[in-house]
Amino acid sequence: MAFKQFLDKRFLAISMITLIILILITSALASPIAQASGGGGPIAPDSEPETEEQEFNPVLTDAKPEVAEIEVNNMPNRIITTFNGDTTTEMAFNWYTTELAENPMVWVSESGNFDDAMAFEAEATEVTSSFGERDQHGNYIFAEIAEDEEGEPMEDENGEPIINGYYTDAQAHGDDWMSGDYGHMELIDVTEHSYKAKATDLEPNKTYYYKVGSEADYMSEVGQFKTSGEAGEAFKFIHYTDTQNAFWNENVRNEAAFGADTLEHALATAGDADFVMHTGDVVEVAEVEDEWIDLYERSRSSFMQTAMAVAPGNHDEYTLQYGDDPVVEKFNEHVNVPVTNEAISGGSYYSYDYNGVHFVTLNTNDNKESDDNPEGKAIGQEQMDWIREDIEQAREDGAEWIVLNYHKPLYSKSYHSLQDEDVQLVREELTALIDELDVDVALQGHDHVISRTHSLKHIPSEENFSNGEVEDVSTFVGENGIEYLDNPEGTTYILPNTGGTKEYDNVFEKGVDHLHEVRPNLDWMTQEDMDYYNSLFAFGYQPQETDAFEESHSNNRDSSTQNFAVYEVVDNEMVVSMYQVSGDLHLGEERTVELIDEFGIYKSAE
Repeated sequence: MAFKQFLDKRFLAISMITLIILILITSALASPIAQASGGGGPIAPDSEPETEEQEFNPVLTDAKPEVAEIEVNNMPNRIITTFNGDTTTEMAFNWYTTELAENPMVWVSESGNFDDAMAFEAEATEVTSSFGERDQHGNYIFAEIAEDEEGEPMEDENGEPIINGYYTDAQAHGDDWMSGDYGHMELIDVTEHSYKAKATDLEPNKTYYYKVGSEADYMSEVGQFKTSGEAGEAFKFIHYTDTQNAFWNENVRNEAAFGADTLEHALATAGDADFVMHTGDVVEVAEVEDEWIDLYERSRSSFMQTAMAVAPGNHDEYTLQYGDDPVVEKFNEHVNVPVTNEAISGGSYYSYDYNGVHFVTLNTNDNKESDDNPEGKAIGQEQMDWIREDIEQAREDGAEWIVLNYHKPLYSKSYHSLQDEDVQLVREELTALIDELDVDVALQGHDHVISRTHSLKHIPSEENFSNGEVEDVSTFVGENGIEYLDNPEGTTYILPNTGGTKEYDNVFEKGVDHLHEVRPNLDWMTQEDMDYYNSLFAFGYQPQETDAFEESHSNNRDSSTQNFAVYEVVDNEMVVSMYQVSGDLHLGEERTVELIDEFGIYKSAE
């Protein structure tokens, strides 16, 4: 009996010690449940948010964790529907599988039951996808590299990095980690197949249903899209940007979930949007395929209920190792859009018409030095010539509206618009061309802040550094209560913050001393310069409030506020409505949508 009591007490003591250890481990990890390899599961809300920043100091292991194999996935995935050709009669599709599917196709049905399905062959391209090394639990594996006194990586006698030890993102937490201060990660190259198909001979102004895949292998669930109609018919589209999910936060505070949720709320808010426009930086590191999978699969239900019109962003060609040559083909591997002039450079440029409105998508990654572009401008001469020819032809064809969309902004409330060298090199020429061609609105990304200018006219650099002045245009309030610009001749530049979690501060509102501190490259700006630049904007701010902005232009990729815009066009009217989505998915908060800005443009018949 005494021996049994002794065992009972010993068991109780061991159990208490085990419980305490588990609590300490759980507190130290402070991260959601580990995700499955190659994807990422649901976000698990924390029981309590961190109240004080803790330095990330992982427990290292001498032995590298066992690296999990990349699972074969032959179910069609990374599916996206895009414009490529005549939007009244054509639609394009892109998807992936690991192994080559037998006789890959897209099936398009008007009824949705596919008894009437039209079948279109897909072209398969063998591609190399690079995945981050993960352990058996789906956590990324990192190595801590030894550094010298100057903080530079140390190498052994064979030129290999000296490794202090290994850890995984199961331990990751804190602002430094969130912002990208992670260790060294190896990539695994896997042969996959990217498929492109185009449906043709469709009927205008009609909703269609589709499936992609192979009858011999796997077929996707049913998606849908809508073809365009006649000029002047009402339509609606959504604009969001910079989803830019980072792989290192996938299992820590998943950013792709915020992008997917933002788009889901945008579609619900718009109600009957005909398509969605994304103005670039779909992912953070284009070379890391895990990011494309995470974003596409979390957004899958939205991507499969509408057509997407996507512009390339600078991150959509970024490599894991800074300084490596960009992966200029990755955007076009994932998005089936036209390639004008056979020019693929981190994306491509192209145009399309929708209900008589002419949309022009630019590629601001066209900044590699070449015979066509010796200075490395954001847009080379061949693309610049094409812009003129394309828009002039559209006007000749009767286009009443010209919508320009691109990634790197010419006007925004944060620093990129006046700092990026490749943009400044083309700024005067491009703003002059936009003005000459009478572009109505220019939709932008890249700067992660809410911005809407007044209607701007071009002025030369010798008169002002911004190349813009506010047009003196009359306004009126419509029966819908919205203020309209009445027959503006200038261009309104719009940027709906971000669909992701990384935000930039509204740096031009905080005084010249603060600007010079956080962006020393803009130390040429005076307070008078800042006041003038601010006067160009009708609306704009950064909704996120964070201490990070006290010493930086950027946050720690931890914002829970995202934005999108809805554009409604009918005949000679366009209404632009900016919305804000708020609520921390990571903490299980309810997400709410608020209208924060609205205006219209009216063009009287000539």
